[in-house]
Amino acid sequence: MLKQFSFTKLFNCGPQTKISLYMVIALVFWVFLGFVSATDVMASEADDANVQPVIVEKVEGADISQQLQTSGDVMPLQGADIHPKITGEIFKINVSESSQVVAGEVLAEIDHRILDAQLEQAKAAVTVAKASVEVQAVLVKSADSALVSAKAHAASIKAQVDNLAATRKRIEELFRGGAVSEQQFDDVVAQHDALQAQLVAAQSAIRQAEDGIQSSKVTLKVREAQLVQATANMHAAEVQRENAFVKAPFTGVITMRALDAGAMANAGQPVFRLEQMNQVKIVGSLVEKDLLQLQAGKTKAVVRVDTYDKEFAGVVTKVYPAISAKTRTGQFEVVLDNADLALRSGMFANIRLFLQTENNATVIAKDALLSHSGQYSVVKVTSEGMAVRQPVKVGIIQGTRAQILEGLEPGDMIVGQGAELVKTGVRVKPVLVEANK
Repeated sequence: MLKQFSFTKLFNCGPQTKISLYMVIALVFWVFLGFVSATDVMASEADDANVQPVIVEKVEGADISQQLQTSGDVMPLQGADIHPKITGEIFKINVSESSQVVAGEVLAEIDHRILDAQLEQAKAAVTVAKASVEVQAVLVKSADSALVSAKAHAASIKAQVDNLAATRKRIEELFRGGAVSEQQFDDVVAQHDALQAQLVAAQSAIRQAEDGIQSSKVTLKVREAQLVQATANMHAAEVQRENAFVKAPFTGVITMRALDAGAMANAGQPVFRLEQMNQVKIVGSLVEKDLLQLQAGKTKAVVRVDTYDKEFAGVVTKVYPAISAKTRTGQFEVVLDNADLALRSGMFANIRLFLQTENNATVIAKDALLSHSGQYSVVKVTSEGMAVRQPVKVGIIQGTRAQILEGLEPGDMIVGQGAELVKTGVRVKPVLVEANK
C-alpha cells in the first residue's frame, strides 16, 4: 500500500483529504521541535550542574586605618596626697569623700589660737617699729634744720669779722700816724678777736650739726632695719597661722579622707587625697618598635572601658622618653575630657591607636587574600564568569579588612572565604554576599 502512495496522488486527492494530511504533517513537525528544545534544555541544565558555585564579594572603596591595640589604666590628670604643714589638733573638717573643691578652698583647720596670739604680737611689734622710724625721721629733719641755722649764723659772724678786719686795718694805720689813741686801737683789736672766736664757735656748731645729721640718719637706718625685721616676723607669723588651714592646691575631687575633727595631725600623715578628674589621662604601654610610631598631638586614639558600652575619642598627648630595660616597653598618655566624672581613676582601659588612615581606599576582606612565597593574590571572577588568579599589592591591614594598592578596583568581584579551594581558569557560578565591614 505504501508503494502505491505518491505525492501526485496526494495533490490529486480531495480537499478534505488534503486538509487532514496537512494537519498530520504539522503535528509531526511540532512534536519534533519540542523534542529538540527539551533536549537542549536538558543539556543546558546538565552544563549548569557541572559549574562550581562560589561565594563572591564586591571590592569596595572605604576608609581604613593602621591600628595598634593595647591596654592602660585610667589616672587623674593631677593627683596629690594633702599633708598638713604643722602639727596640731584638727579643729574642723570641711569636706569628705566625693566632695568637689576648687583651688584654694579650705579643707580642714588645725587649732590656731596660739598662732593667732603670736600674729597679733608680731603686728604690734611692726606698729612700734613704724612709730620709731617716723620719730627718727623727724629727728633727721630737725638736724637738717639745725645745720641750716648753724651755717646761717656762721655766715653772719664771718661777715662781721670781715668788716671788722677792714676797720682794724684802717685804725691801725691811723694809730701809727698818731690820729687815734692806743685805747681806741686796742678796742678795735679786742672786738675783732672776739668775733673771730665767735666764728670758730659757729663753724664748730656746723660740724656738730653735720655730725648730728649723720648720727640721726644712722639711727634712722637702724629703726628701718628693725621695722623690716618686725615685718618679716609678722609675715612669718602669718605664714605659720596660714599653715593651720589645709587648702586644696588645685581644683578636683576628694577621693580619700584619713582623719576626723579632734584627731592629731602631723606633717608625715596625709589627711586627704585630691584628684583632678574633669580630665583624666590614660596611661598605656607598647613595645619599643610600636611606641616609636606614636606622635604626640597627632596620633588619634579611641578608649573603651569595660564598665561602659561607650568609646572615648582622644589624641596621644605625651610619649614617655624612657624604655624599660626589663620589659622593653615604654608608656604614653591620652588625655580625655571627663566633665561628667564617668571615668574613675584605677579603671582598666582598652586602647586603639590609629597610626595611619587612608580615605576611600580599595578594601577587601582579609580572608580573601592568598599568600605564596611572600606574594599576595586573590581569585577574581570576570564578567564572563571565569575564575582567575589576580596578583595584588597589599597596604594597610585593619582587623578583618585589607587595603589593596594594586591589582583590583572598586566594583570587581572576588572570591571570599575558601578562595584556595576554587579552581582557576574555569567557569564558576558567583553567589554575591556583602563584604565584612
